[in-house]
Amino acid sequence: MRAPAGGEGSGVADPEKFTGYDRLRRLRYLSRAGKIPDSFYSSENIEQITLELLAEAAAQRVRHVEVRVGGRRGFALLGTRRMLEAMARARGRAEREQGITSGFLITLVRERGPEEAEQRVREAIACRDCGVVGVDLAGDEQNYPPALFARAMDLAREAGLGITVHAGEFAGPASIWTAVYQLGARRLGHGIRAAEDPELLYRLRERGVTLELCPTSNLRLGLCDSMEALPIRQLMAAGVSVTVNSDDPVLLGTDISRELEIVARTFALTSDEVRALVDTASRAAFSAPSALP
Repeated sequence: MRAPAGGEGSGVADPEKFTGYDRLRRLRYLSRAGKIPDSFYSSENIEQITLELLAEAAAQRVRHVEVRVGGRRGFALLGTRRMLEAMARARGRAEREQGITSGFLITLVRERGPEEAEQRVREAIACRDCGVVGVDLAGDEQNYPPALFARAMDLAREAGLGITVHAGEFAGPASIWTAVYQLGARRLGHGIRAAEDPELLYRLRERGVTLELCPTSNLRLGLCDSMEALPIRQLMAAGVSVTVNSDDPVLLGTDISRELEIVARTFALTSDEVRALVDTASRAAFSAPSALP
């Protein structure tokens, strides 16, 4: 699926004319159907949306999922606890009705600064009873380096929350080094540019850091010329812990089943290798997944 190009009079630049994070910004802008009225931000709607999301995952035979929560507007309108309590109710219903377990990761957006990141971490800590299991530092890694968010991540780590950081996606290996050694990341969103640094691959393997690979996302954002160019085989051969993920399913028109199928076909993975990817995801989860069959 390709994003619609900005036509004449649309006022939106064609995302394909940009690369990296600028392309992502434009894809997100084009995906908006219009401003959602404030009145739609109710506990009931948040619960229903969360329940539908988990039901869709369960329909793909997903047993456990960690959902990123970055709803700044929802947090502001409902309050963080009310929003997460609504999601927690859906989480409980989905486990009872669909047999799927889940946990929530609070997304910290770099562009919003370290002060807001610390506030979000404190809110995440206060809402652990709602199923919050970790935090995810995302956003513009080139202009907002990981070191700015060291204090926020210290708070998360001290509270026992899992830490994942988007790194090695739009910036090079240096971003990964700092994410791991300054922020204590146990997982890396994307991390594909680790393949450029043999010493880094060794360190990731030794520290047991897991890469959350998102193939369609990397291709759509122009981070690789083709699916075959993704360094998945190289990373696996180096012994790095690798998983396959969907990133933003609605924006990218994909899901976890499709991503696994694409990777298996493109790189001629055996059934055992595909199973290993799923097993790795289970072991790397910040919350406790159900046992795999």
